[in-house]
Amino acid sequence: MKTLQLVTDTILLAGLLAAGGCGSGTSTSNDDSGMGATIDSAAGPASGADAADAGNVNVPSAVVADGYLATGPWAGYGFTATDPGAAQIIPNCGSGTCDPPFVGKSFCMHGTVTGRPDYTGFAMLGWNVNQDLAGDAQLTWAVPETGGITVTVDNPSGVPLRVQLQGTNPHIGSDRWCAPLVSGRFIPWGSLLTNCWTGGSPQSPLTPGTPIQQAAIIVPGLQTDLPFDFCLVDVQVQGGQADGGTDGGSATGSDGSSDGGSATGPDGDSQPGSDGGSDGGSVVSYPG
Repeated sequence: MKTLQLVTDTILLAGLLAAGGCGSGTSTSNDDSGMGATIDSAAGPASGADAADAGNVNVPSAVVADGYLATGPWAGYGFTATDPGAAQIIPNCGSGTCDPPFVGKSFCMHGTVTGRPDYTGFAMLGWNVNQDLAGDAQLTWAVPETGGITVTVDNPSGVPLRVQLQGTNPHIGSDRWCAPLVSGRFIPWGSLLTNCWTGGSPQSPLTPGTPIQQAAIIVPGLQTDLPFDFCLVDVQVQGGQADGGTDGGSATGSDGSSDGGSATGPDGDSQPGSDGGSDGGSVVSYPG
């Protein structure tokens, strides 16, 4: 099968290390790679603005309050992220706060992923998995021996989505694992792979004990502009406990959900798309 060529090591950005929490915090970027990555990411509650624009999807989440996600062993602030020029995203979380902020139970993202010949456009709605309400530096969570994750979204347009987990060094492709997102369908930990699109290589499974810092929903780009508009409704985590936490039960798959697999390229091959990876070496912090 003809495989579209993509040098993933040149993808800028979104495997960021968001450590945030305070909506009033500031953002700093230290680019040690010389690539000058720009980060659209943020975390934490804020006030004084609507959580979503009128006319866009705004379905409440069962696990998010004022931008802070808590479900089973996971807890942490949310953010959005993209590569410079790779997408227009609302809310824009590039300055240490989100504009507009995540308010109440709304945890949604809309905009347009920029079409690129190499499919490197993308948009990310993510969250830290082990971070306290004060917004202190994020900790990690070890992948358990058994279990998996169920992500439920409201995605009326059916735009393909992916679930992605990121480790302690998400700037490299070997520390990011993804899978097509089918809303309400259980994904075993071992079904999350590096370079998870058709033709991606190598495809190494997520293994028990791997430290995870962030989880995210990715909108992979096409060669043409791709509008998107969706909300995170629920996340259930099966297996593993954080201190004081409890295991989240796995949800039952939904046959009526839209498949978030890889989109098809012009030659009929499944396009690789960006997995929201970063080689920009940027670190973002949001003081509490």
